[in-house]
Parts: sequence; structure tokens; C-alpha cells
Amino acid sequence: MQTLMVAAECRKIIKQDVTTSIRDLYYALKRTLPGSRENTFDEQSESDPIIEDVEATLNMIREKLHLKADRKGYMAGNIVIRDSGDRIDCSKMGSSGWAIPSNVEPEIIQFEQVNADFVLVIEKDAVWQRLNEDKFWKKWNCLILTGKGQPARGARRLINRIRYELKLPIYVLADNDPWGLYIFSVIKQGSINLSFLSDRLGVPDAKYIGLVSTDAQNFSIPANVSIKLNEQDKKRIKEMLDYIWFKPKEWQKELKNMLKSGQKYELEALSSKGIKFISDDYLPKKIKNKEFLS
Repeated sequence: MQTLMVAAECRKIIKQDVTTSIRDLYYALKRTLPGSRENTFDEQSESDPIIEDVEATLNMIREKLHLKADRKGYMAGNIVIRDSGDRIDCSKMGSSGWAIPSNVEPEIIQFEQVNADFVLVIEKDAVWQRLNEDKFWKKWNCLILTGKGQPARGARRLINRIRYELKLPIYVLADNDPWGLYIFSVIKQGSINLSFLSDRLGVPDAKYIGLVSTDAQNFSIPANVSIKLNEQDKKRIKEMLDYIWFKPKEWQKELKNMLKSGQKYELEALSSKGIKFISDDYLPKKIKNKEFLS
């Protein structure tokens, strides 16, 4: 019953040519069944998985069903796009950048013009702001994009489209902790619960550009800016060692080094070497030497 209700509501909003959020969908369908005290849905945690079921059944991304997911993330660089008919020049968006919408499908977002050599996907919004202020994208002829932590679907879909439609390499810059490395794996492989959309959300040839455990020594990062791994971190690392996409030797070595050292580093730790160290020294050296993990 719940599945049919969700499917019928999607059909309704498609015919009306409007979009709605998954939160609005939940409230639109929530009601008490006649002659009972039972609701069609008690919590949104009931309707959200059904949306995924409908996506999987129809082999159709939810944005095609006129449903909007959470929106977060920003992009800057030498790219001009059409957003619902409006021309957006991402090199002229000031300090805030272009806000990535939840729906970036071709009927909404078109790539009009691009002059970039690669895309740098940055875990932290604060680090993205640093690189944007330093005009890193201009100096290195790239696009800089942040998902503000774990990227939302819109950001991941945009990364996927840029990779395959514009043929730009994807480099990921994240914290040297299990959560940063997992964010990279989601960008690369897609998430476990949305595995049926991996071809539209994942980028299998994405490369990891940092931070890594050996950076502390290679860049003389002070030990006092490291953070001690907690028990949850250690547990997560041990789980990741068994994930098939972390089975390559270079990733096994990285995870085991982190576990052995008992330390983790956030991207902001690079600021101990100077506010612009990440823009002027760290990333240029990594890019020039192609110090990537795949």
C-alpha cells in the first residue's frame, strides 16, 4: 500500500509538472486510515526507503520522479552552465560560489562552456573557501567543488556528469581519518544503500590527493596538530580494511599506518605551516608529482 501511494504521488506531481521534497512527500501521504488508529506513515524513515524501492524498480533516479533531495555544496571555476535556462558563470560567483541544486539532470543543468584540466573535490567547506579566496582554480585551471562533508546526491551526480560528459579527471581532497577516506570511497564507488545508482553517482577512476599518513613527515607537519584516534575511529578503520574497494595494497598500507600511528589529521592542520600553505605548497607539489591514491 505504501509503495503504491508513493508511486501514485510521484505520478501526480509529474503530471502537474512540479517538484517536491522527500519531506513534503511524507507529509502529503501521512494520514489516518479510515475506521482505525493506524497511519499510512508514522515517520519519514518509512517513506524514504520506499522512494529508493521505486527508483530501483523503475531504474530511474528520483530527480526524474520530480523529487528533490537535500541540497548542499558549492562550485567555482572556469565553467559556464545553464541552470533552468539561466546562464551561470562559475568564475564570477564571488566568495560564495555557485550553489549546487539537488537536481542536476541534463534537462535542468547544461554545460555550455568549460576551460579546466581537472576537478578538485574538497571535503571541508572551510578549505574550499580558502582555495576559492586564493583563486586556486584560476592558477591551476581547475574546478573546485565541495560537498560540505559527505556530498549530497546532487553534488555526486554533478561530479559524475562532469567526469563522463566533460572528460575531466576527479581528484578528492579529504581529512586523513576513516571518515574522510570513506567520503572518497562514496565518490568513487557510490554508497552501499544506493548501489543500484552507482553508474550515475559514482566515479570509479577518481583519485585521492590527500591527506595521507605520510604527509606528516613529508611536509613536516607538527605532531601537536594531530588528533588521537578514538575507539570509534579504530573500529571504523578495521571495518574498512575488509571492504573490497579498500583491498588494494596502497589502501591497506594507508589504513594500517593510520591504525599503527594512532593519529589522524584534519585538512586544517596544514594551516600550522601557514594559512596559504595548502594553496601555495601542498596541493601544487601533490599535483606536479602526481601523488595520488586510486
